[in-house]
Amino acid sequence: MIDPEWRRVGRASAWAYGGLAIVGGVLVTIVSVGIPPTEPDLAKHYSYIREIWPGLYFSFLLFLAAFLSLVPLGLALREFFGRSLRSELVYASFLAAAILGVIWMLVQAGSAQTVARDSAGLSAQDLNVLGASSSIWSGVINWLQRGFLLFAGLGTYWTGRIALQQRSMPRGLSWISVVMAAVFAIGLASLVLRDLGVPLPDSVGSLVIALGVLLALVWATWLGWALGRVS
Repeated sequence: MIDPEWRRVGRASAWAYGGLAIVGGVLVTIVSVGIPPTEPDLAKHYSYIREIWPGLYFSFLLFLAAFLSLVPLGLALREFFGRSLRSELVYASFLAAAILGVIWMLVQAGSAQTVARDSAGLSAQDLNVLGASSSIWSGVINWLQRGFLLFAGLGTYWTGRIALQQRSMPRGLSWISVVMAAVFAIGLASLVLRDLGVPLPDSVGSLVIALGVLLALVWATWLGWALGRVS
């Protein structure tokens, strides 16, 4: 039987992850709509970044808190399922996802802050230098994102698989965990294909993101409820 303290931790961390991630995602989507491309006017792009920086900054903080909540969630799930190799994999996967997610947000926030702070008043040549430096950081950010998708997908997969075998959670919740893992895998695969030069329409990525956001909200809400009802 899971300790009541772990029950409360699991419920709170699951709901925190779902709520913070959704609010952060909505906020960053709202403030990012209309960002002009870097080509052909890099100065216009950076000017827009400076205008929306406060909103971006707050969204990064929300995502940081959401990713950090995966650590206690992984611990609570390990206690819920009972100590075993597979439950340790649940915890390890969510721990790795949390670490990579936090680093992803820190690097992204630092990169955006540099643009917002240092791009004003620069000459065209200096802007190009700043843009070249930012592109390097963008590569790092992209790979941190891929790492988060990988380990978050593994965490949800093992959660669903163990729950199905133990019948310790509602069957629908268990299958949503497995489906979420598949969505993470599809998102990761689409990014890898783009890395390899395979042209994919932007609608594919948008559809995967929309499905992932919807499932994440349902999963986190249901998971928190299920963990909170354990006696």
